[in-house]
Amino acid sequence: MIEREDETDPMTEHTLPPEPTDSKLPGETKIEPGKLEAMFTHLENGVIVIGRDGRVNQANHAACAILELEETGLTGRPIREVCQHPDMLDICDPLKSHPTHSEINLDDGRVFLVQTSLIPQVGLVIVLQNISYLKELDRIKTDFVYTVSHDLRSPLTAILGYVELVSRVGPVNEQQQEFIQRVQYSVNSITALINDLLDMGRIEAGFDAGKEIVHLLPIIQEVLDSMRNRIKDKKHTVKVEVPSNLPAILGNPIRLRQMITNLINNAVKYTQSGGLITILGQAEDGQIIFQVSDNGQGILPADQPHVFDKFYRGSNVSYDAPGSGLGLAIVQTIVQNHQGRVWLDSTPGQGTTFTVVLPV
Repeated sequence: MIEREDETDPMTEHTLPPEPTDSKLPGETKIEPGKLEAMFTHLENGVIVIGRDGRVNQANHAACAILELEETGLTGRPIREVCQHPDMLDICDPLKSHPTHSEINLDDGRVFLVQTSLIPQVGLVIVLQNISYLKELDRIKTDFVYTVSHDLRSPLTAILGYVELVSRVGPVNEQQQEFIQRVQYSVNSITALINDLLDMGRIEAGFDAGKEIVHLLPIIQEVLDSMRNRIKDKKHTVKVEVPSNLPAILGNPIRLRQMITNLINNAVKYTQSGGLITILGQAEDGQIIFQVSDNGQGILPADQPHVFDKFYRGSNVSYDAPGSGLGLAIVQTIVQNHQGRVWLDSTPGQGTTFTVVLPV
């Protein structure tokens, strides 16, 4: 950078070069407005800009083709007049708070990832990316895992049965008994993983789509009764704050029980002995808010965005702690199948709260 001086150096007089009139940096290429417009128009991903008044400011060819919009006379019209897709209408409302990433399914089977950015003085910028092929790959992978898991159940059951018979056909010494227990533990762990995989496959395939009127309080009590011995062994205190008149929801009782079991099981497992577990239920604005809180070890901030991913386990979880890494993924899938939302709040060393919101 050349610095100007008020006085001329007497030893070396020179003339400073004129200030550049262009603000471009060296080596930078300026793109003409017409070329920018052409790039925007012909992007493969759909891009649509919605003003704060809910009217269309801009939309490229891809966005019009994806959402079946008429390009002629589109600019300036309210998005609710030109777009008929209900999910997109909800996303396009710039006055609503909505996730930056979501998915929409079109009638022709295509799936699009929708990324939204609220830009001041511009409006809501929405980018649509076709992820149908990724969904298909995920389906193929899920089908493969489901098939393999199903075929593994029979040999594992046979292994467990014969191991249990070893001590019945003759005496075994202490070391042999330890080996038998290790085999049983390993087989039971693999069986639990397979059961979780099969459950995930059933849920994603929609096999348990049947719903009925369900009250959560009896399910919570059943789950706590089934865990009574584990809770007693760890000397936990469980506090239930669920009113008896909590409104019912429309749901699948088997899957809702599984959701509640997984959340309470996590709290019991990852809370130190003598911990406090609080179960809260309340109705608000036509929704049921269900929370499971603990004062356990908490979840590290780097792990929190991934806790609902399949097979993911927190970095502060002990290696030998039992678990398949599918429990919370199953919870999220069940909640989504019931048109609900789930999230967590956690502070390492202080505890974790999982919140589930379901429509009444």
